[in-house]
Amino acid sequence: MTDVPVAVTDHTVVPPYVVSDLAEAAVPEKIQLARSWLQSQERAMAEVFLEEGRRELPVDGDYTDWRRAQQRRLGEARERWLRALADAGYNIIGAGGRSLAYVRPDLLDEYDSSHPENPAELPFTARVTASQSVWWRCLRDESHQWRTSFNNRHVVGTGCPRCGKKGVSRREQEIFTALRERLPDLVSPGSVPRHEPPQAGRRLRSWRVDMLLPGTPPVAVEYDGAYWHKDAFRKDQEKAADLMASGHIVIRVREQPLPTITPHDIACTPDQPADTVAELVYRKIVEVTPELVPEPSDDPEPTEGTQLQLFPDDTPAPGTAHKDARSQAQRIAVNALLMEALLQIQTLSVNNDLALGEHLVCRRPAEDVLTVLRQDAVDYSH
Repeated sequence: MTDVPVAVTDHTVVPPYVVSDLAEAAVPEKIQLARSWLQSQERAMAEVFLEEGRRELPVDGDYTDWRRAQQRRLGEARERWLRALADAGYNIIGAGGRSLAYVRPDLLDEYDSSHPENPAELPFTARVTASQSVWWRCLRDESHQWRTSFNNRHVVGTGCPRCGKKGVSRREQEIFTALRERLPDLVSPGSVPRHEPPQAGRRLRSWRVDMLLPGTPPVAVEYDGAYWHKDAFRKDQEKAADLMASGHIVIRVREQPLPTITPHDIACTPDQPADTVAELVYRKIVEVTPELVPEPSDDPEPTEGTQLQLFPDDTPAPGTAHKDARSQAQRIAVNALLMEALLQIQTLSVNNDLALGEHLVCRRPAEDVLTVLRQDAVDYSH
């Protein structure tokens, strides 16, 4: 990644993120320099994603989630690039640079472009903070459709009302989603009856916990943001104590500078990636519930360097060894074919992201972008 270009000193006043004919004529050198820099960042990120695909692309059915995680990172990087340009005085990026397609490419597939009330071009032209309500379609279940604005998806962090969590922050949603990939039984929100006896004959309402992992013992995970929990230490402490009294293991993710409450609490910073926080929570759960640790496989997959040992000589192994070796060789071949197919899909997706990004912020002609995408599709089909 290159440094942000140094702004020229003509002090031309240009409205933030607006490119007009007047601005184009007044400061063409600033605009061209900013676009060239953004283009270099787009290409550098594309190279990173392609290399990650060659190195760590999953072949166990998690490709879609892995790809969406890449797109979330791409959107976050684009936000940083635009912020860096604005801080350096380059407030000249058009609406495309603040669009859903550019800043939140991970949400683009959920925009229901086939719905008659949804303008097809809106994700590429409207700002990501637009308040206009549009239709979305859930990727987990296409029968789930709902209506909300770009602003609610991007700023508030809402998701599918039938699959996602309601009334929680985007960050908590992301942590739950990442953690559930490792722990499919995790539910959110969870309901836990109070251990404390009723007061004056009145039954107390059950606790609502952010995330609940059923089991023996059950695990309750809470995310405490610094802003919302800055004055709730006693309440959080009482809730944790009651949950532990009922046999739950309590793990509270406490955003700094909040103090910890339980021995299993995890401290995090507001800008720490959600995937990183989820990994810390997962490790803590494994630490306190050893039964979750996966058992070692009796038949581990051979590493690349030992695959030739499947056929050490021409003498068949006694019993079923030869059959097992052939079956294992077939699995390796299938995995290799699957990996090659996924690499092609990932390459096509990354090229699509790159071409679209260059069109939205670098003014690459739409005809050129479509030509690239069509050619990639033809190459992939062959």
